[in-house]
This record gives sequence, C-alpha cells and structure tokens, in this order.
Amino acid sequence: MKIVAVVVAVLFVVGLSALGGLTAGINLNPQSTVKYVPDWGSVGDWVSGIGALLAVIASLCMVRRSERFQLARDSEQLMLVQEQDLAWLTLRVGCSGLRACAVKDIRICHGNKHRSLRYDLPDKSKGKIPCKLEPGESFELDWSGHDLKPIITAVNNLGLKKLDGLCFEVVTGISVHKFDFDEWTIDLLKQAAEAFDLRLIPDDELPF
Repeated sequence: MKIVAVVVAVLFVVGLSALGGLTAGINLNPQSTVKYVPDWGSVGDWVSGIGALLAVIASLCMVRRSERFQLARDSEQLMLVQEQDLAWLTLRVGCSGLRACAVKDIRICHGNKHRSLRYDLPDKSKGKIPCKLEPGESFELDWSGHDLKPIITAVNNLGLKKLDGLCFEVVTGISVHKFDFDEWTIDLLKQAAEAFDLRLIPDDELPF
C-alpha cells in the first residue's frame, strides 16, 4: 500500500512540474509561440482534488488492512513449545490464531519420512489426541524416563545418518505444521538413548 501511495505522489508531482514548465516556457518565449496561460482552477478546486485523492488512498489502505485481518482469521495457526527438565520432555501444543484447530496426530519427521507418536503416548498423555483447540487453548504431552523409548525408537526407524533436520509435525484436519527439534531436545534424547542402551541412528553396515 505504501508503494501505491508513493507512486501516486510521484505521478502527481511529475504532472504538476510538467504543467508548470509548459506554462513558464510559453510565457517566457512569446516570439516563438502564442502566449497562453492555462486555467489551473481555483485554490478550492485543488484542495478538493487533493482531498479526493487522499480519500481514495485511505480507502485502499483500509481494504488491504481488512484483507490481512480476514486472512489471519481464516488461516490456521499453531504453536509447539518444547520444554525439557532432566529426563523429562514436554510438548505444549496451542492454537495461536483466530481459527479453531482440530489436532489429529503428532509425528516425528525428517524430509518425507515420518513416524506417528499418537499410539505410543505415555499413560498420562493418552486420550489427548485427537482434540479440538479453540483460539488461546493448548494441551501438553509429557514423556519421562522410560516413556522416552518410543520417541527414540521412532527416530531410529527413520533410518537417518545424522540428526540434523528432525522436526515435530502437528497434523490437523486441514494442514501439517512443522517445528524443528530444539537442540536441547536432541541432547535429551541422546542421553536417554545412551541410558537405555538404544540408538537414535541405526548401526552402520558392518565392513565384513
């Protein structure tokens, strides 16, 4: 919208300058042309015209603002916060937009590969998915101690060679929202895998 206003202002100044130059050129060179002073109108006409132009620009700004607000209302917006405390991982999923969200699944993904966590949730988190979140609402999924094993297994089953690029996916009725693993979350899973004698990355093929 600012670009449109700038363009209109520049065109207005250019037109005004051209008309002023034409008038000055004709009046200062009477021998080469007919003396002619164009009727620029009264001050009231100019004020009225400028006011009408500003009104049009203001209307366009209001339309664009309304469109942005409507887009924010219609779009689905989710947040996922990863919280770690020693051997404890909490995922807090919330609806941060103006539209209700129907959460259907939580997955671990890397590229085109993904593994669902919905059916391996700890007892204290079972039954929380699927759910519908109204704007401002959220829920938490908690893993602690041995509850972390399904997450380690899910990462291992992706068959990765490195852990860079791991994401959590929140699957809703209309979209899939991706959130990168926090560095602390990866460190927590590494420590848990070592404690449980598990692997996040599959063993390399044996050289023999």
